Order: sequence, then C-alpha cells, then structure tokens
Amino acid sequence: MGKDGECSVPLGAEVINAEGKFITPGLVDAHMHFFQTGFFDSRPDAMDITDVYPFAEVAAYQKQNPQRYYNSYLCSGITAVYDVGGMSWSIDFQEEAENNPKAPHVAAAGPLITPVPGAPFDLPSGKVLVTLDSEETGVKTVQYLSALGSTGIKFWTFDEDSDEYMQRVEATADEIRRQGNQMISHATTLDQAKAALRNGTRLLVHSVQNTEVDDEFIKLAKENGTYYNPTLIVSAGYMLAFRAAADIAPIPVTDPNGCVDSKTMDLITSASQFQDHSRLSGNMKNRLQSFNSETDMTREMLLTNLKKVYEAGIPIVVGTDAGNPGTLHGVSIFDEMEYMQQAGIPAKELIVMATKNGAESMRRGDDFGTLVSGKLANLILLEENPAEDISNMRSLTHVMIKGKLMDVGEIQTE
Repeated sequence: MGKDGECSVPLGAEVINAEGKFITPGLVDAHMHFFQTGFFDSRPDAMDITDVYPFAEVAAYQKQNPQRYYNSYLCSGITAVYDVGGMSWSIDFQEEAENNPKAPHVAAAGPLITPVPGAPFDLPSGKVLVTLDSEETGVKTVQYLSALGSTGIKFWTFDEDSDEYMQRVEATADEIRRQGNQMISHATTLDQAKAALRNGTRLLVHSVQNTEVDDEFIKLAKENGTYYNPTLIVSAGYMLAFRAAADIAPIPVTDPNGCVDSKTMDLITSASQFQDHSRLSGNMKNRLQSFNSETDMTREMLLTNLKKVYEAGIPIVVGTDAGNPGTLHGVSIFDEMEYMQQAGIPAKELIVMATKNGAESMRRGDDFGTLVSGKLANLILLEENPAEDISNMRSLTHVMIKGKLMDVGEIQTE
C-alpha cells in the first residue's frame, strides 16, 4: 500500500492491472448465524417443518458443512463475518476459518443468554439459548464460553422491569469484563436498549423499533463506545419466506454471480410444499398477500433511528442477521446496505460502516477492515464507484482474502 513510485514490488510478484476499477476493503457482515439456513428448517419456533427436515439433522449438517457459506460470503465480497449467536460449535469456526485460505475471517459468540425458558431449536446436547435463571448460571456461562474462545457474549432480550432479573444481568456483565470479553445485546425497544447499554453493551445488534432514540440512549452509547447494527430488513425476510411457503411468491434472489449455494436454492425453491401448513392460516395468508416486497421491506422508525444514531456520531456497522428465514447468507448484504442508504447515510460513510467499523466490532480492527500496510490483504474489486451509490457494490468482480485474489463468479463452483 502506498503511492505510485513509493512502493517497491517484490521480485517475482504477480502484477494485476486493475486500472479503471474501484477497490475497497473486503466487506464485513457483522451479524449472521451459521446454525441457520435461511429457511424455517433451522427455525422451528417460527414454523415447525421438522417432519420433513428434522432439526437435529439440520443442526448437524450446519456444523459439518460451513464451506458452502464461506463460499457464499466470499463470492459476495464479504471477507469477515460475526456469528453473534449459535451453538457452541460455531466458536470452533474462528480458528478453522483463520487457517482456511478460502474462508472469511470468523468471530463467534456461541449460545445466547436470555430470560426465555428454552427454545424448540435447542438440542439435548447443544443449546442456542441459555436461560439466565441465576447469577451463577450467568457467571459460569461467561466463563465457559470465554474459555472456548468466544468473541462476545450475547444477551437475547431483557426483562428490564424485573429488578431480580437485571441483577443477574449485572453479575453476568461484570464477569464478561473480568474475562476480557465483550457484551452483545439483542434489544428492540428503547427501554431494553438502555438497560443493555447501562450494563456495558459494546454491540447492539438490532434497531430500536418502538420509538425514537433519546438523548439518554445516545449518551450511554457514546460512553460505551457501542456499535449500532440496524438490521433493517431481516423481519421482512420472514414475510418473504412465509409467502414462499404459502405459494404466494418465491423468495426473491438477486444473485448474478451464483453466490447462493445449491442446497440453499433447493431449499427455498421447494418452499411451496408447505402451503397447507397449519401455521399458514387464512388470516396469516391474508397478511402475506397484502405484504409488498418493494414497499414493506423496512419500517420508517428503523430508518429514523438509524439517521439519528448516525448524526449523533455513534459508530454503525452493517449486519444482515443472515440465516434467518428469507435472509440468505452472503447476498443479503447488498439489500441491507441499500436500505441503509435510503435512511440518508452517504455511500462513502456506508463503505466505512461495512468495512472498518465491522472489523472493529468483531475485535479485528488491527488486522483488517482498512487498506493499510501491515494489515491482511482483504479487498474487493468493483466495476463501478460505490462511493457514489452503494448499489454499485453489486458490480463486484473479484475478492482478495488473505492475499489470494479470486474471481467471484468462480468461487461457488470451484
């Protein structure tokens, strides 16, 4: 890295002429889940299709076959991902991916801490959700996940009106700090978000949805150095997946480079086999019929709060919540960035959010996220200028991960 004439090229180096192209650091999806497939087979709590896709088999396959998602992410220009909640085995992907020349960098939190008593996607031998039923449970969970090497401990919602429960949260948060780990929080109301921030949350992984953020929220977020991940379209993804299951319309997929793996495509294109499922009642189908995939993909409150957070100077990251039904691994990042731009975020700033800020949120800012001498060579090549319009990120032609350059059109087929 450097100015022309000031950089010495090593003898024998391959020189690639990228004249006329645009280069940015590799993208970072700062919110995804390896245990989820993009459909309801991995979320029986939303629609139980375990008679066709037994969840135990789905979870085992997800554990054993991450490469198809590694390919999907690299093909989409994403050179690092943050799995902010899943089974303990997702933590193992951090080292595995680091040593895999054809994988993005991975950070993973492991199981989530929650007031909810259990979940249908837990297995006897592997949990996604840990019920915070005592201070001791919280402390031991943090100790265990930190010893496994987790990057972050995630809380999934808060019972913020219960003093007893929040005392458990406080004890758990104290242990997170003792372990040198960081707190991640799923909090979608203003009261929940402020409760999360008061306990030191460093990454807030959803928008505040019920009302506009206030001065206290902004003050707390700034004091913590919190990163804000708006996830503007994941809720609409569920509607798209339900519509596909009800045989109303297929899940829309814009994927000119073939980034989505064939197993996922087979899964979502066969969704209509569930059109008679009991979950899809008459009232539900009426709601699905009225959903407009062009105008209803996000809510005005989410856009308003994103703009307020941006104007307040709080760092923002791009995270898709990929793996949830209707939000596919890899390609979903383009829609997410485009809706963030609709909120009034300048394209130049979005590039920073999707690269530098994302790397910092997963505690890898010293390694990648900017193009600086001494950092890992993670970058993407584009035909059009993304600083003018973030939709130009779709003009991606090549990705470099850990110094290896690849044609994105060939990654999923290799």
